[in-house]
This record gives sequence, C-alpha cells and structure tokens, in this order.
Amino acid sequence: MSIWKTKWGYRAEFMLNGERIRAQGFFKYKDEARQWVKDEKERVKENQKRYSSQDRDLGVWSLAQKYLADCKINFGIKTFDEKRYCLERFYKFVGDVSVIDISPPMILEFINERAKSKSANSANKDRKNIKAFYSWIQQIYGVMHDPTAPIKMKRHEKQVRRLIPIQDILKVLLIAQGHDRVLIGAYWHTGARKSEIFRWTWVDDINFEERWVRLGTQKSRTGEMVYEKLWMNDDLQKLLLWQWTNRHPTSPFVFCHMDPKSKLYGKPFVSRRKLLKSLCENAGVEPFGYHDIRHSVAKYLNDLQKVGLKKVQQVLRHRRQSTTEIYVEGNYTTTQEAISLLELANVQKCI
Repeated sequence: MSIWKTKWGYRAEFMLNGERIRAQGFFKYKDEARQWVKDEKERVKENQKRYSSQDRDLGVWSLAQKYLADCKINFGIKTFDEKRYCLERFYKFVGDVSVIDISPPMILEFINERAKSKSANSANKDRKNIKAFYSWIQQIYGVMHDPTAPIKMKRHEKQVRRLIPIQDILKVLLIAQGHDRVLIGAYWHTGARKSEIFRWTWVDDINFEERWVRLGTQKSRTGEMVYEKLWMNDDLQKLLLWQWTNRHPTSPFVFCHMDPKSKLYGKPFVSRRKLLKSLCENAGVEPFGYHDIRHSVAKYLNDLQKVGLKKVQQVLRHRRQSTTEIYVEGNYTTTQEAISLLELANVQKCI
C-alpha cells in the first residue's frame, strides 16, 4: 500500500495479485485514503471470489462472444464490426487461452504484426479495441488484469483527405435521377453522416410544415443516440416532397429498397456504395464517398461562401454533447442562412 501527499490532496494505490490499482482523484484526509484502500481490496476480492467457481470461463473466445453481444446493443454497426474483426484476429493469434494468461509482450507482438502488415493507424485501432475488451472484463468480472496498459500508441501520419471539387459533386447531383437524386441531394443539403440519412423515417425525422429534418448519431461515450434538427432549404424541400409522393406504400423509411422482387423490399439501405461509384463514372468524375460530401459541404461554406467556423460547426453538429444527453434540440433555424447557401442556384454562382 502506498499513500502520498500532493498539493491537491492525498493519492493512494496498492498491489493485488501483481496488479497495481490506483484511486482516481484525490482525498482530503489521509484516513480517507486508507479507508479507500481497505474498501477497494475487499471489493476486488469479493468480485474475484464471486467468479472463482468452476463454471467460470475466462477463455478468450468465450469472453469475446459475451463482450461482442454487449457491444451489438450499445454500438453502431460500423463500430461493432471493427471490434468483432479485431477480436477474431486476436483469438487466432493467441489461441483459446485464459485472458489472465495473456502478457504485455503477447499484446505487443500482435500490435506490431498489425503495424507491419497494415499500418500504424490500424495497429492503434487494435490496441484501442483490445484495451476496451479488457476494461469490460474488469468491470463485469472484477479481473484486475490489463496487459494492454504498458503498450504505447504507434506514431503515424494522418492521411490528408482528398478535396472533392464542388463541380464534381454538382455533376453527380445533376446526373442522378429519381430516388437516387433525392438521396445524394439529402447528403449535400445537410452535410450529414452516411448512416444518419439511411435512418430517416417520415414520422420522426421529416417535418415539412416547420421545415426541419432530424439527424441522429451514436457518437457519444454511452452509445446513446443523440438527435439534432437542421433547417430544410428550398432544394431539399422539393426533393423530399417528390420522395414523399413517390414513397414506398408501407415502409416508414424515407430511403428503402423499392424493387418489389427483392427480399429487402421496403427495408432501409445500409451502404449503397455501388450507386455513388456508378454515378461518378457516368458523370465522368473521380469516384468519391458519402463522407467526402460532408467534408466538401464544410469546405464550400467556409471557403467559398465565407461562413464562419462556428456556424459551420452548427451545420455539421460538431458540438460536444454530455454523455447523459439523449436529445439536443437546439434552435435549427439558426442554421437557416447557411443551409440556404447549399441550394444549387447559390452553388452555381461560385463556380
């Protein structure tokens, strides 16, 4: 046990089964620090005792499946797939051993192999996902073992995103027809993330009378959906009115599979990568992705229309959210002027 005084108060830590456990924050009095050490030791021992029965399975594969089942509920599809892919490779690398038998050198070797075969950034993602896995094990099973603790992040250079010419996006918007044109237009006129548009439903996310669309994202530490409303400019209103007139007869989703012969008829889209690639080819422009449109919206508003960074932040909804918030209503009309600049008539004036 170690207790020491700092200018902010007392700190405390202790060793248990070879693991160092340190209190978060500071204690005003030394007796409080001593009491924390006593209580924390009892808590950890109780957790270990509770899960020390013979039916307790600490194998990597078993715990990974339980962890992923929890992640599937709390995270989006993209995040879940990233965690699943990482743990599948990790299991193949270490074998079905107990999680407490995995050492820092084993983690380091796995991370280094990923850095060599892929990139430093990919290695850092694996480190992050394995660390989250062990953090979950500590919280649920009380196993105070984290072999990822000594592993440092790899240095890497962030790739510069290719800037998409506004003319290219305009060509794709003009060549797209029907439901496809509404979909691509929705991304341009909102600067939304890819999954946000695919989740749109007529009842919850589109309001023609008050002229707003609602966008939701799971970019929060709790994994909860956070919603914000954005002004619906004239172009987007016309597109969505056309979509409403030509909507699926029973599906609640704004964008869904419209082929009656398809098994997915009426179900929402998930990717649609081939659509955008095909449109770019037909328009004779270099292929770009949905998220590139979001970046181009920010660049267009800030550089060409001289919209201030704070207003662009509001349009892209980059404000920090509390982890306990579910809805962030805000005042969607504050972005009306900026959103109106995305109308094609205003775009053509700048190019």
